[in-house]
Amino acid sequence: MSSYSGRHRTPTRAERRAATGRRRLPKAFGAGYALPTAAAATLVVTAGGATAAQSTALASGTAVSAFTAPAAQHSEALADPALAERSKGEVAQTVAGYTDLAQRRQESSQSVAEGQGRAQERQRVARDKKRKELAAQKREAAKQRAAEKKAAAKELGVSTEDVTVDAAGTPAVADGAWVLPLTNPVFTSGFGPRWGRMHAGDDFGVPIGTPLRAMSNGEVVFAGQQSGYGTMVDIRYTDGTISRYGHMSSLQVTVGQKVSAGEQVGLSGNSGRSTGPHLHLEIHPGGGEPVAPRSWLAAKGLTY
Repeated sequence: MSSYSGRHRTPTRAERRAATGRRRLPKAFGAGYALPTAAAATLVVTAGGATAAQSTALASGTAVSAFTAPAAQHSEALADPALAERSKGEVAQTVAGYTDLAQRRQESSQSVAEGQGRAQERQRVARDKKRKELAAQKREAAKQRAAEKKAAAKELGVSTEDVTVDAAGTPAVADGAWVLPLTNPVFTSGFGPRWGRMHAGDDFGVPIGTPLRAMSNGEVVFAGQQSGYGTMVDIRYTDGTISRYGHMSSLQVTVGQKVSAGEQVGLSGNSGRSTGPHLHLEIHPGGGEPVAPRSWLAAKGLTY
């Protein structure tokens, strides 16, 4: 068993060299020791003078020149003032180049920042201008609505608090408010006995065709002809009061129709028993007996 193993054992390096007949060189002749040898030769040149240097050069070939040439060149470079000055100049030029580049970058960044600042300022100014324009438009619109409201209040004979203006600028009487039946009424005859009988309302002299309007929110309970009154309309309001308009020329509403304060219901005229174009107005609180319109309307804030 051992002889078998011995026959197949891996040969050692010594056995392989003996088998091939190779001879190993001393380590001093190896590549790894060439530089120390050259260095030793150089030391001989330095310490022993020219004779030793010549003999070493002959013995070591070009090893001495290969080692000593770079060292000599380096010494010469260090000893050359012009080369040192040129190197300083190149370094200074390089530093100046970097400094100039950094300065240009800083100036560019500053320019971009200034540009952005100017753009933002322009945007701010534009926004402020737009806000001022919108504010001016709102003030003008409010002023216009106030003027329309005032004009409507004057026409309807009510206070401005009783008038509203919608988005389209159309004025209207506020819900629950009361208005006079016509614009700028001219009072001609009052409530009370007249010509031997009771005059149950107030008369207003107006041209034929003057628009007449409902005094508040209510419902038409009569619209047609009646003896003495001619063409007339009765409106019952939300508080139960009934108003009567007599001597009209035409009607624009029908029985059962809902009306609102200030809504036109017909035109004035001279129909029935009339001495001239006028509106005869009666007020029947709760639908009962007539009362003096002037004092009743004054309690509603309406005067003439």
